[in-house]
Amino acid sequence: MKIITETERLIIREIEISDTDVMLELHSDPEVHRYLGNKTIKSREGIIDAINSMGKQYANLASDVGL
Repeated sequence: MKIITETERLIIREIEISDTDVMLELHSDPEVHRYLGNKTIKSREGIIDAINSMGKQYANLASDVGL
């Protein structure tokens, strides 16, 4: 687990494949996406694809800002 920052009450870390079940619960809820403005994801495979995509975005952002 790569921790980005941590306080006494909060840990911000990169998303991992182990987050699949929680992400599926959130991303399959139409009420959540009502505010996000994008489509729901209703399969584990879709969530895993999204997590992998987010990982690539983190890597690109980190290299862009010199991390």
